[in-house]
Formats: sequence, structure tokens, C-alpha cells
Amino acid sequence: MLALVSLGSLQVQACIKRSAAHDKRTPVAVIIMDTTQALLHDAQVKVGSQTFKTSFDGRVILKPEQLKGVKSLTVTCDGFDAHKVKLDGSSVVLVSLTPKPVKESKHANRSEDVVFACTSAEMKMDARSSMVTGAYMTEMDAAAPMEMEEAEEVVKVGYSASIVPNNVSAGKLTAGEVNDFTKWYFWPKVLDESHAQFAQTWRIAPRHRYAVQVMNKDGHPLANYPVNLTDGNGNTIFQAVTDNTGKAELWYQLIGKHLCGKHTDFYLQVDGQKQIAKDWYEGMNTFVLDVACEANDDVDVVFVFDATGSMGDELHYLQAEMKDVIARAKNATGGLNIRTGAVVYRDHYDEYLTRISRLTDDITATQTFIDKQSAGGGGDYEEAVPEALMAALNSAGWNDQTRARIAFLILDAPCHQDSATMALLHEQILNAAALGVRIVPVVCSGLGESGEYLLRSMALATNGTSFFLTDDSGIGHSHLKPTTDSLKVEHLNDMLVRTIVEFSTMPACEAQAENEQTTLDEQFIPNPFSKSELEVDATIPHGEGVHYLVDISGKLITIYKGEIDNYKTISLPIGVYFVKTYIDGQWLTQKIFNK
Repeated sequence: MLALVSLGSLQVQACIKRSAAHDKRTPVAVIIMDTTQALLHDAQVKVGSQTFKTSFDGRVILKPEQLKGVKSLTVTCDGFDAHKVKLDGSSVVLVSLTPKPVKESKHANRSEDVVFACTSAEMKMDARSSMVTGAYMTEMDAAAPMEMEEAEEVVKVGYSASIVPNNVSAGKLTAGEVNDFTKWYFWPKVLDESHAQFAQTWRIAPRHRYAVQVMNKDGHPLANYPVNLTDGNGNTIFQAVTDNTGKAELWYQLIGKHLCGKHTDFYLQVDGQKQIAKDWYEGMNTFVLDVACEANDDVDVVFVFDATGSMGDELHYLQAEMKDVIARAKNATGGLNIRTGAVVYRDHYDEYLTRISRLTDDITATQTFIDKQSAGGGGDYEEAVPEALMAALNSAGWNDQTRARIAFLILDAPCHQDSATMALLHEQILNAAALGVRIVPVVCSGLGESGEYLLRSMALATNGTSFFLTDDSGIGHSHLKPTTDSLKVEHLNDMLVRTIVEFSTMPACEAQAENEQTTLDEQFIPNPFSKSELEVDATIPHGEGVHYLVDISGKLITIYKGEIDNYKTISLPIGVYFVKTYIDGQWLTQKIFNK
């Protein structure tokens, strides 16, 4: 049901683009790449009578005065077809150049290398290895065209062996999950109190939430349906995609501050149906479609991880954990078709920016790719997070029909905060939501509260959750204790597998018994609030007869009062739910199968 779109073509930022177009202080970042997403330096960008060249990172930053009266740009680069781009008010313009056809060689079974004057030697391999993406210039670029045997040696650069700690194996790293959808009443404490300053720093604030439930007339949840939040004029404010439970999360004023003016009536649209939007506190927005039950068996999982020097204390353990998770995921999901891929990244001026192993059914290919990585580079605190997400979203090869798309973002530092990087970051967050890719950050040692806020916001924006490594394992440097009411410590590999299961489990279309719906145990469903939180915060509804209804992933759906069976009056699709009640100083949980 979902049609994947290329970055830059999304219409999910109508309000933002209109605002940027009228903000004379807003620069425009033009980013040039080839069809493999490799960034191109020395490409020429013609702006009116002026011509600019892209820097090492494929960018040209254009000031507002340089764009005065300009409606389009022309981009050229030796070895590529020229491309003309219309300006639409966006603060980031992404241009993908198409290589000119390769000239046939006089020698049998060989082709001459096209001379790419504005890309690196590694890209001259014509993308024959998927393990190199976005590599920068090296001294070898000045050398003569390489034979393929020589080129293969370039791929190995950066994979140099480092000292491997003793007894590295899966199941040693410990972590805790912070699912802000589960603790939605606690999130305002983070957003408006403890981390309020960071909302201004990153210009992202998941506050105005619109939850959507989509099902068919038989009550089956419908995954992979695009959902649009629009204003009264039909302009798209936010776009999301329904998950395996048929839910989607949409946001008003997620990026920036008061960009769209006064908050008026908004509308939600799904498959031709349109209705006035209710925010989360008013209730779930439910759509019932007259379509057959659909339960695609495909699941895509991509591991995006920081491979800079600061990750050296934990990287080998993370490699073991990810390989373990990949090996276990297929069995854990009951035979679903799990495809895996990986992206590694460093930072500008490092040996490479991103490397990618595309999604594949061959799990050994992903495992081998991950195993070859080593920590290096970096040098400053911030790293190339938006560029890594851009590579993952655009080059991993996501299945546009799959029931679940998950990106585990494993890192110990946020991105840079210059205007171009911030704009690119916001673009990737919105793009991930529109593509239905759920970002699940895995926070390693060294991250501070500013990064914590950013990553939790990214998870909310894309319908994900957040993991934080803990000191309980004794591995790595000191770990941040996230701001939350309680944190259950588990083994990271179990948490990753569990999340893949939770984000992909769907009831089959045929009638069935409860035990065929899920293999999850109740212990995997976190309490929405701890006892201590209930005692100190009178704003959270609690007490006799107050019940919390959560879905299979622990997401808080609603709070209701009265008899525990009153959940039946709530419109829910077929599936497994949990009713949690706080009685006599303890939480009681009842598993519910709605059919």
C-alpha cells in the first residue's frame, strides 16, 4: 500500500517551507550526490550569473541575498548529466546526478572507466561494491585508473583490526527501554521541565500528537497505509504510515516553533477517507476501511551505527550483539521473511562518511559487513547522524510493501548544530516518518542530556522507542541515566529481538485461537507508571477503577474508568492487549485477546 518516495519530493513540510521561503535569514544548503548517494565535491552550482563549487562534503551553502530573484539552479559535474532544480522554499535542496553512459572499451569484456572529476577513486568502481558509500577524496584519487583487483583493496581501507577485548560475546551488554508512548503522561515533564532547553536547541518538540487506528470491517489491523494530517486548505502538515497494529502517530508543530500560525481545525486522511482530527487527549482517530485483510510477511531491519573512535569501548560487544540478534530474529518472529542491512558512519573529514550493506535475505552478508567494521576517526563530539540516516533511508533498498521497517540507530553522540546540518536532520526525521521507518535509538556511553532529548524525540516522531545502555554490564565508559520514572534493566540482545517481534507481530487473517497471535510473555510489557510516580504526581489519573489499556508493544492507548471489561466499548482491532490497574499499592495486569 505504501509508495516509497525519494528524499526532497515529500510534501510533508508545507508549513515549514512556506515559513522558510519568507524568512530572509534562512540560508539554503544544496547537497549534490550521485545515484549511489555518494556525495560529490567540485560539482558546479549555477545561481543566476554566479557559479559555486561544492566542498568536500558535497555542499554549497547559499545566502538569502545570493538567491534574490532566483527561481531555479543548474547543477553540472564532469562525467554526469546536467540537472536543473526549481527552488520551492525548502532550506535543503538535494540533487542526484545521473552518470553518463560508460564508453565501451576496444578490449573484450572490459569497459573504460568514466572520469569522474568530482568524486573519489572508490566511486570510480561504478558502485561495484555496496560496502562503500559517500567516501571522500584520498591521495589515491590522483592515481591512474585502477584495475578491479586494486580497487578491492580500497574497500578494505578502514577495516584494520583493533585490539579485541577478551571474552567478547552476545548477551553481555545491558540496557533499559524508555518508551515515551507507554509513559505519555510523563513525557511533558521531559519536554517542558527537565529538558525544555534542548527543545529549543534542536527545534523539535513532540507535543501535539494525533493517534490514528486503521482497521477493516472485520476488525483486522491494516499495516502500511499512509496517513496525512492536513490543514483546512489541504496542505499536508505531517505524513506517517500505519504500523503492524494498524496505528500511526502524527504531529503538529513537530519541527520549529509556531511555523504554521494559529492552531485551527486539522484533518486526517486515509485511503480517500477524511475526518476532523482529534488530539491524543480527545481520543483515538479511527478509520474503518472496506478492504480485505492484508498481512504481508516481510520485515526490514537496518542497523545504523557510529563507528568513530569514541565507540571503541563498546563496538566489539555491539557487533556480537547485532550478529546474535540477526541470527535469532527469524525464529523469534515465527518464520517471517526478515531482511537485514547495515549502515556505518563517521564524520566529515574522516576516512569515509557512510558505508552501507543493503537489505538482503542473506543474513550472513549483513553479519560479515558488521564484523569487518572498526572504530576510528571522529575527533570532535558531534558526528554525521543526518547523513547516516539519509544513506539508510535512501540507499538501503526498503521494501515498500513490508509490514514493518525498523532502523536501530546505535550511537554515542548527536550531530552538529549548524543550520544546514539541522535542516538536514529535520528532513530525515520527517522522511523516516513518511516512509514508515521506525527509528529506535540505542544510546551508548558518553551521550549527554541534550542528545537524550533529541533521540527520544526522534523515536516519538517516527513511532519508535529508545534504548539506553547501562553500567550494570561493567562494559564501556559511564552511561547516561535517562530521565524517567523507572527503568527495567535487561540484556540488550533480548531487547532488540523483542522489539523486532513487537513491531512485526500481526494477527493472521483467518480466525484463530489466542495462542496463535503472539509468543510474547507479559513480563515484556512495561507498566505505564511506577508506584512512586503515582504517589507524587496528582496530574496522572490513578486509583480504584482507573485502568490503562496498552497494546502488544506497551503503547498506552487510553485510560478509562469503571469495570475492567469496559475496554470492549473502545473500538479496537483484533489483537493482544493488556489492561493495567493500580490497586492496593500494586499493579495488576490482565491479558486481553480482542477477537
